[in-house]
Amino acid sequence: MYHPELLEGEVAVITGGGSGLGYAIARDFVSLGAEVVITSRSADRLADAEARISDETGRSCDSVPCDVRDEADVSRLRDYVLARHNGATIIVNNAAANFFNRAERMTRRAFDTVVNTDLYGTFNVTRSLIPEMLAAGRGTILNITVPMPEVGFPGFAHCGAAKAAIVSLTATWAYEWGPRGIRVNGIAPGPVPTEGVAANMLAVDNAAEAFADHTGFVPLRRLGRPEDIAAAAVFLCSPASSWVTGQNLIVDGGVYLNTPATPGSF
Repeated sequence: MYHPELLEGEVAVITGGGSGLGYAIARDFVSLGAEVVITSRSADRLADAEARISDETGRSCDSVPCDVRDEADVSRLRDYVLARHNGATIIVNNAAANFFNRAERMTRRAFDTVVNTDLYGTFNVTRSLIPEMLAAGRGTILNITVPMPEVGFPGFAHCGAAKAAIVSLTATWAYEWGPRGIRVNGIAPGPVPTEGVAANMLAVDNAAEAFADHTGFVPLRRLGRPEDIAAAAVFLCSPASSWVTGQNLIVDGGVYLNTPATPGSF
């Protein structure tokens, strides 16, 4: 699909890169020539991801255990990236927490759990790695968001609030840092049945089965795959999108077309 050296010379830091969408993005970036550093709170998950990427691409990546909520952890991540790669040229803010919780039952602790990971994690990692990008006068930031946050996210108010704020950050950063050579965009995935969705959002073992009845709401009549999101991430982090910034790209098979009529369908 893409030239095998499309991302040659890029250094990408991908949070939440040990599984799901983050893993798919990391694998594609590695296969296209980027130097990639993946993060996760789980060292075991990172080790498994490194091995799988090597097996699937024939190339290696680096990993650093990191809790994006913890500024000390993020500082250690920055130190590693500086020492190993002289800084990042791409940041993919994918690390996220999420779980179903009705608004009237949501505690402050539950709200903070998601907001601290999704919103503050995105801020912490970007703020830590951006100085070298600004000094170099080039770089790309990609934030994982949600489609149309303005219509709400029933059952997931904490995530909806965090992601809406990230959409705003995306636009603000794009405006402020654009004159200094930095592009900032978001990807808003639709229904992609990953293991994280299954365990954290649906509390089931098989997300594909849980989502099976919803394919009728998808104009393209299939659920998404991690590869669909990864392909969009490659586009937004490559020279192919060199005049694109401040966008929140919906990648959902057309589900958003139904959203005004059927809010909360997914």
